[in-house]
Amino acid sequence: MDALMGIIGQERAVAVLRLALSSGNLHHAYLFMGPAGVGKKTAARAFARAIILNDDPQGESYLRDDIHPDFMSIDILENKTQISIEQVNREMEPWLAVKPFRAAHRVIIINNAHLLSLPAANALLKTLEEPPPYAVIILVADEMMLLETIISRCQRLRFGLLSEKDLGDFLRQRGMESERASYLARLAQGRVATSIQLADIEGLEQQWQSAWELINQLATGGEIAVFNCAEEIEKQPEIVTILLTTLLRDAYVYQSTHKPELLVVQDNAPIYEAFKPLNGKRVLDSLTHIEELRKKYRGPIRSILLSINISYQLRDALQ
Repeated sequence: MDALMGIIGQERAVAVLRLALSSGNLHHAYLFMGPAGVGKKTAARAFARAIILNDDPQGESYLRDDIHPDFMSIDILENKTQISIEQVNREMEPWLAVKPFRAAHRVIIINNAHLLSLPAANALLKTLEEPPPYAVIILVADEMMLLETIISRCQRLRFGLLSEKDLGDFLRQRGMESERASYLARLAQGRVATSIQLADIEGLEQQWQSAWELINQLATGGEIAVFNCAEEIEKQPEIVTILLTTLLRDAYVYQSTHKPELLVVQDNAPIYEAFKPLNGKRVLDSLTHIEELRKKYRGPIRSILLSINISYQLRDALQ
C-alpha cells in the first residue's frame, strides 16, 4: 500500500519522497517547510511510516498505537511556547544513540521545529552534524525561523497552499455535497486542515452573522469595538479571522469589480453595496499584516495581543 497516497496537492514533495523510498537513498535529515495546515505533519507521519514498514512490515499495529520502538515524535509540551533543550538532550539524543530494535532506521519527527528554543536548536545542530548512520530526522516547520546551519544540513521540501480544486475534491471524497465542498474549499484558502475545521463546524451561517456584526462595529466604532472583536477572535482564532478577512476582501473585490462571481461568498454581494468606499492600498496592507499575525498564533506571543492587533488592522482598513 502506498503510504503517501493520502497526501493531496503536494505532488513535487511526494515525488521526492517516493524516489527516496524506492531507491533506499534516504537523507539523514529532512525539512518539511510551508504554511500551516497544508499537510506537512501528515506527510511526515506517512513518510516515517513508510521508512519503518519497509523493513518491519509487521510493525503496523505498533505505529498505529504510537508505541513502535524505532519511531519518536517531539512537539511543544503543554503550557509551553517552545521546544526545550531538555526535549532534545534528554529525550531525542539518548533515544537516537540506541540502534534500531525492529527496523533498519530510527525515525524522529520534530513538529513545529521553527519553535525550537535557541539552546535546543544548537543541541539539535550537533546531532545533525554527526548523526548515527541509521537516523532519519524530519523537521516540520511553518516558518523559516531556524538556524541557517540547521537548514543547510537538511533536504528541504516545500509544501504550498492547495488549489481550490484539490481541496474541493478532498472534501467530496469525504462525502460532502459538491456545492458545499466548493464553497468551503474557497473559504479555506488553500489549507486542508482549515477545510476540515470548517466542515465540522455546526452553525456556520450563525458564525457568518457574528462576523458581519463585528465588521460593522469596527467600521463605525472606536476602541471598544476593537477589544470586543479581539475577544471574539480569541474563541476561535483560525476560523473567526478567516471569516473576518473574507468579508473584508470580498467587500473590496466587489467595490472594485462589481462581479459577484469573484466573491468567496457570492450571496453577500448585496450587503457590500452599503459598504463605505474602501481604500485599496489600506485594505491590501491590512490583509498582508493580518496574515503575518495569524502565523504567530503558534508561537510564543500571547494570543490576545495578536487578536488585538488583528482587530486594529481590520478597523484601520474599514475606516
